[in-house]
Amino acid sequence: MITELKGYAKATRMTFSKVLALILALALLCAVTAFAATPSAYVVDIYDGAAITRVETTKTDAYEIVEQADISLSEQDKLGLDAFHAGEDSVITIYRASNVTFVSLTGETKELVAAGTVADLLETLGVTLQAEQLVSVPEDTVLTDGLVVRITNAYHVNVTADGQTKELLIGEGTVRDALDAAGITLGADDETSPALDSELYDALSVTVYRVTYTERTVTEIVPFAKETQRSASLYKGESKVTQQGVNGSRTVTYRDKVVDGEVASSEELAETVHEQAVPQITVVGTKQKPVSISSLKNSGKAISELQPPASLQIVNGAPTQYSKIITGKAAAYTDHPGAKTASGRTVKAGYIAVNPKQIPYGTELWIVSTDGIVYGYAIAADTGGFVKKGKFTVDLFMNSESECVQWGARDVVIYVL
Repeated sequence: MITELKGYAKATRMTFSKVLALILALALLCAVTAFAATPSAYVVDIYDGAAITRVETTKTDAYEIVEQADISLSEQDKLGLDAFHAGEDSVITIYRASNVTFVSLTGETKELVAAGTVADLLETLGVTLQAEQLVSVPEDTVLTDGLVVRITNAYHVNVTADGQTKELLIGEGTVRDALDAAGITLGADDETSPALDSELYDALSVTVYRVTYTERTVTEIVPFAKETQRSASLYKGESKVTQQGVNGSRTVTYRDKVVDGEVASSEELAETVHEQAVPQITVVGTKQKPVSISSLKNSGKAISELQPPASLQIVNGAPTQYSKIITGKAAAYTDHPGAKTASGRTVKAGYIAVNPKQIPYGTELWIVSTDGIVYGYAIAADTGGFVKKGKFTVDLFMNSESECVQWGARDVVIYVL
């Protein structure tokens, strides 16, 4: 019995050891299985506008991760998952629903609520950009309240600045928009052609002019001016310098406008005059030269019975002083003694008929024929039918018909005194 008991005890001890080993093996297997089934935690950054929330999670669904971060979403909000990779450190972007305006190429306007980027909006609306069409804002622009998305025609625009030309494909806008698209910054004084607010159109060329202003001070010679004075003391064609010109000098401060390295214009800011310039004065004659008479008939005795002024000097049948000369043809006429002229004077040799529009009544004259007969001192006092005929310049009064016949019609020189 004792032996058996000993054998039983031995057998019992062996059975217990096997059971214990089996239990330990099962426990280890369960532990390994449980460890393998538990996923590893990773980090996700959630961008919600300007706010960033970092979450350590083992979840793989983006919406569950956002919910874990205790961030609420509306039905129209959208998740951007381009940078999200489940199980790896990554990023989720929240696009909040915004009130935006869409304007088609034809001008049709839609007000709508959308989330995402401009590209998402175009896809939602089923809009595909055609050739020579552009969208007014970049397609990766995030939609925000008040954003206006416009489909525009695409224009080919050349922008030249700093010696280089850039070719742009740009939508509707102004020259300012073209410069922005070309990355060109204007200085405070820079100019453009056309102006900044000019509307763009296809094949437009825009030029930027770099403008600076500089000041300089110089001493200058001031050239004398030339003045011309007219005088009846000299005959036509004659001239005389009555005052010699003298240059002056001054110091001047200029403000130069420099365009692309070259002075385009200058503005005078201040001056100091050291010496005044003296003008040169030249007198030119206005007096007509007397008509040359080869020889005087009747020793130059005048037909006129009028007494000439004492100041009237006659040389070779012509006065030395007169205002102008009229040349023309003269006829002769007579009338009975005591007859009155058109101006009210009593007829007399010396009172002549004229066209009063050409020679007003009362004008003092000296008349001599080109063949040397001196009619002499005369006064415009009468008129007649010869004016209407237009064949004669004056009609000279004679005391008799025989004198008229003897005179006939002659070319005369009329000196207006």
